[in-house]
Amino acid sequence: MSREKRLAKTLAGGLAIVLLVCTFASQLIYWRMLPKVRTVEAYWQESGFVLPKEALYKSPQGTCVYCIEEKKKRFGPEYFVKAVLVTVEDEDEEKGTVTVRGIYNDKWIYAMGADAPLSDGAEVKIVP
Repeated sequence: MSREKRLAKTLAGGLAIVLLVCTFASQLIYWRMLPKVRTVEAYWQESGFVLPKEALYKSPQGTCVYCIEEKKKRFGPEYFVKAVLVTVEDEDEEKGTVTVRGIYNDKWIYAMGADAPLSDGAEVKIVP
């Protein structure tokens, strides 16, 4: 094998390693920049669904909660939020909860305590 071919293969291998490292680093940076949220489940009571007050968010359309949707991907699940408009029926200051109308599925899991603004369809990172 000629010297030029060896040099070309070495440079190509080096470039491939640099590209892999850059790809991995950019994915880590992206993952760290995702809004971090905790989760809470709502429960039904006679007057509506009860959630912690921290699960309420203001949007241009009104008061909403963010439902967390999981999408299975090749390298693990990804989580996205979906805005659900609600009407606050009651507030319990002692317990720090609100009763809302507009939620119809008690199996949904909701985002609360986001460390960055959320928007409909945004990808999030779930933290304990």
